[in-house]
Amino acid sequence: MTKTALVLASLLALTTAAAAAERLPTLSQGTPYASVRNILLATGWRPVTLPDADRCSARDTRCKDRPEMLSCAGTGMANCLFTWQRNNTVIGVSTIGEEASFDGLQCRSGCR
Repeated sequence: MTKTALVLASLLALTTAAAAAERLPTLSQGTPYASVRNILLATGWRPVTLPDADRCSARDTRCKDRPEMLSCAGTGMANCLFTWQRNNTVIGVSTIGEEASFDGLQCRSGCR
């Protein structure tokens, strides 16, 4: 392989990796949040603690040891919202139910 071809192949690989880094994660509805959390961590997303986040009750297993919790409802559908960041992209991950099953993903900032 010539030096030029090698450089072009390297640039293509870097461009493809950079484009993939900006994509929002694809997650299946109903997946347990513990699994969603592991997927996000494994793909370079980091939990974000926002200054206006609610406090997690000591008895609430949905948000215990999860600094990314923004809010969790104590009534109704037991919805929670968790905040994540990768590079300049911030997303909100919604869960539903006492078992905290994935319900949706929203772009909060920096999405394409």
